[in-house]
Amino acid sequence: MTVCGIVVTYDEQPETVRAAIDSLRAQTRPPDEILLVDNRPGAVLPRLDDAPEVRVIAPDRNLGYPNAINFAIEHTDADYVLCLNPDAHAEPECLATLLAADAAIAGAQIVSEDGKTTQAGANPLHPTGISPAGSYGKPRERGAPRDALVVSGACCLLHRETFRRLGGFMHAFFLYYDDADLGWRARLAGERVVYCPDAVVRHGYEFGRRKRKMFYLERNRLISVLSNYESRTLAVLAPLLVLAELGIVGLAAAQGWLPEKLQAYSSVWALRRRVAAHRRRVQSLRRVGDRELLPFFEIHLDSPFIPRPAARLAGAATSSYLRLI
Repeated sequence: MTVCGIVVTYDEQPETVRAAIDSLRAQTRPPDEILLVDNRPGAVLPRLDDAPEVRVIAPDRNLGYPNAINFAIEHTDADYVLCLNPDAHAEPECLATLLAADAAIAGAQIVSEDGKTTQAGANPLHPTGISPAGSYGKPRERGAPRDALVVSGACCLLHRETFRRLGGFMHAFFLYYDDADLGWRARLAGERVVYCPDAVVRHGYEFGRRKRKMFYLERNRLISVLSNYESRTLAVLAPLLVLAELGIVGLAAAQGWLPEKLQAYSSVWALRRRVAAHRRRVQSLRRVGDRELLPFFEIHLDSPFIPRPAARLAGAATSSYLRLI
């Protein structure tokens, strides 16, 4: 069994990227090779003279994170690939713990730089597709691996051939939501997605609501909802989905990112043929019905990134509607 580590860099400081690479090299079970994807050709990369297992590859343009991973996976024949953010570093047992899970996708617990609090893990997925970082700000978790619907893309282990069979990350995505979409698609295709709390990655990341980020999150969420649900599920959930959109539009207006929300609608419409083709592929791989996946969805969203009144209202509306149908 061979493993390739993948680190995608854009404009991070060379010492930050080198720390991520060195954390992979220091694993109790290190990757057999490491691909450093220079997603901004010509950027300053760390010195790698003493790291012969690291190979630098570069597309001819900035592909965005999901497609940079797609690009890298076509440059290795390893059985598994470990994706690690360039501003993160994995604790020594991380890869061995993820491999032991024996899953199509195994996700690590992402913690703060000091290792005390969680940033992401088994991330919740609401029936409307909303998927905030799971357990953000809560104490670091310990425990056995468990099945999940979504794990964090900041560090995840992918079975390479399964990933390719699923079509890789959605090619229309540029940033954000790729991990939620992939986990959802893997589960409906009958594959295992596992969260491993004892596989730990420290991440020096500050969450924020940058306006362009909200465009990508909302557009990609809508693409996933339209692609991943069965047709009858979309029909039955339509009133709930419409109500959610009205609420999100109101929230966007209140928080100042309404133009990005409206651009997300426009972009989905412009991509409608690609989305339709993607949906056909996703549904052709389906092995599990939506009813079976429902227990994995999170009805009540508890996240510091969602205003508490809005979260409570959404939870109450979702619970009532699901009981009704």
